[in-house]
Amino acid sequence: MRADKMRRTVTAALSLLFLVILALLFCSVLLFRPRTKQHDGVETVSDWSMDGESIRLPRSISRLSPRTPLTLTAQARPKAGDYLYIKTVYTPVKLYADGHLIFQYGQDGDFPAFLLDPPTKTALVALPETGREMTLTLEYLSPSQRKTAALHPVLLGSPAEIIARLFSEMGFSLFFSVFLLALGLIMALVSLIFLRFGSSGTAFFWLGLFSLCAGAWSFGECNLTGLFIDNPLFLYLLAFLGLFSFAIPLLLFVLVVLRPHARPLLEMLCAFMGFCVCGAALLQLLGIMSLSRSMYLFHVLTPACLCALAGTALWESIRFRNRMARRLLWPMAALALSALLEAGNYYLFRLNVQKSFFFQVGVLVFVTMVSIQCGYFMAEMLALPEENHRLEKELSLLEMQVRMQEEHYRRITEAAMQEKQQRHDFRHHIAALRGLLEKGETHAAAVYLDALAAPSTGESLPPVCRNETVNAVALYYLDMAARSGITDCSIRLDIPEAAGRVPVHALCIVVGNLLENAVTACAEADAPFIRMRGRLADGILTIVMDNRYAKIHRTPEGGFSSGKPGGGIGLRSVRSIAEKYGGGCRFEAAEADMVFSSSVYLRLD
Repeated sequence: MRADKMRRTVTAALSLLFLVILALLFCSVLLFRPRTKQHDGVETVSDWSMDGESIRLPRSISRLSPRTPLTLTAQARPKAGDYLYIKTVYTPVKLYADGHLIFQYGQDGDFPAFLLDPPTKTALVALPETGREMTLTLEYLSPSQRKTAALHPVLLGSPAEIIARLFSEMGFSLFFSVFLLALGLIMALVSLIFLRFGSSGTAFFWLGLFSLCAGAWSFGECNLTGLFIDNPLFLYLLAFLGLFSFAIPLLLFVLVVLRPHARPLLEMLCAFMGFCVCGAALLQLLGIMSLSRSMYLFHVLTPACLCALAGTALWESIRFRNRMARRLLWPMAALALSALLEAGNYYLFRLNVQKSFFFQVGVLVFVTMVSIQCGYFMAEMLALPEENHRLEKELSLLEMQVRMQEEHYRRITEAAMQEKQQRHDFRHHIAALRGLLEKGETHAAAVYLDALAAPSTGESLPPVCRNETVNAVALYYLDMAARSGITDCSIRLDIPEAAGRVPVHALCIVVGNLLENAVTACAEADAPFIRMRGRLADGILTIVMDNRYAKIHRTPEGGFSSGKPGGGIGLRSVRSIAEKYGGGCRFEAAEADMVFSSSVYLRLD
């Protein structure tokens, strides 16, 4: 009982700590506003000219034919050690400084042909140290899969200052994606522990896979990632496959946890999403349609899936009063709302926030709420085997009590039959004695009487307790001790027939576990003995027992455990019952004389 309470306390404390850390992380990123002087050394090269016209970056140029050349020029005065930060989205690019090529990306042969357009690339490009103003020239080729070319700002400054500025703008996305990836990996590993519980383990696995997919999307999309991982193709696949796939494990998670009545519909939706993901990947592999173009389909499908899941949780909680559905309703609603806001901002609102910001907030809320619930769920699952062991032990003791009661009634029935047979035989004995006496054969009559007076071999054991049920349990183990060769066995228990607020089965568990352990311990001991005494005073029942033992098994905490497979749960059951009914227990092993002492007390009133 105390262990369960401690487990719940620790779980609640860890869940609260997890929530506080996430809240601090979230609030610090949202409320942080970098001071301008922190990045005074970073200049945004935003004034460019194209075809004699002045334009400012960022800029999107629409209605372009595939591979339309776009040439931009600007003047810059870099300091010694300055770099340029550039970002190109599906557009091949060449960068010139005073007519000298210093960087190029996305040219034919730089990426597999089936990609159709080069993946997004961010890079820091070193500038020649001229000490004077120079002319920068950017030559783009518009994407083949889009009619719009997105031209992003160019930053000028030292690498450290540029990265610091990018961190102030995108640090949350990077850290959040790493957090999701780590959380998903941990939950996937934890699921291996819980696989023996069936659906519980698979639920953790699907939830961890959802976190991995969402983290992969955010990680691959973050501009900062490209500065540390120079593999645009890997990040491209990570971002889009994560975006396309994360709804599938979430659907499977809901199927496992909720067991909804609309299961066939959700299974069809899951299969359809899987088909779409495989189709998008195949079209990309065949060079027919890029993942960046398939994205528009998933901008509709993914929010629709999340809304369907939120609707399912709402329907199950209202119509069928599903407890798990009520728990998941608000997290699913937050996730669905964030996906709708993200899609709306992409096409309609166009707020000046980091891409996928709304969805990251929704995932943060979802993961936080579900993780807290999973913490309690894990604690319950960890306590389940011990609880099952305890219930199995109680059930076996109750079954044993039934068998002992049946044996007791059988003996009473046999005794009644014997008494009836004896009354029947008594008349014959009287007639036989009368005949002998009438014939004067007194010696023969005396011998006959001595034979009748001989002691019976079927004498039953005397009672050791006033409580018939506990008495039956004690006599059962007393008989077991005798059959095991333990002749020195004495039991005296002052337990009334009415045991107050303590159920009789609880008393049977205490007495039965103590005696069972004692008989087992004495089996291999020299000069075995068992002595149990029970005394009731002022409403407190005290049971003490001493028994010999051959060897003892200690736990790492200094307690005692059974030598049975799995360690046994007898003493833990005794302690649990004693604490439940306002008492306690103590167990000691005297190694000098190899005697194990047990003492238990319970409050009966």
